[in-house]
Amino acid sequence: MAHILIVDDDPAAVASNAAAIETLGHSVSSSGTSSDAVEFIRRESPDLVVLEAILDGGFGGIALARTLAADYPELPLVMLTRADEHLSSEDRARQDTDGGWVPVRRYLEKPVIADVLAYEVEHLLPVDEKA
Repeated sequence: MAHILIVDDDPAAVASNAAAIETLGHSVSSSGTSSDAVEFIRRESPDLVVLEAILDGGFGGIALARTLAADYPELPLVMLTRADEHLSSEDRARQDTDGGWVPVRRYLEKPVIADVLAYEVEHLLPVDEKA
């Protein structure tokens, strides 16, 4: 099975999202900061990362997504967030343009239903990681 990293500074969100993913039989690790996440990814090479946009006192999760997309282009990224509540109308309009404003495979608003997260994770993993 796959190893999934959850990057979020909200312990309740980490616990509920980890539970949803673990029901699929995957192992889950977590990190509360962007810098810890980068170190973990360099050491452990997870199969998929679920991350929050609001990290490190700002939009650190968006910066993390950009870094990971550049350094690990094959690594599936799923963003779960309420960041839209904090973005300007100009920022929200740029989300839908080409060019990778937020370079993730899925962008889901919190709170996400456990079955929806499980579905997205399962469908984004490479076939050999699902068995």
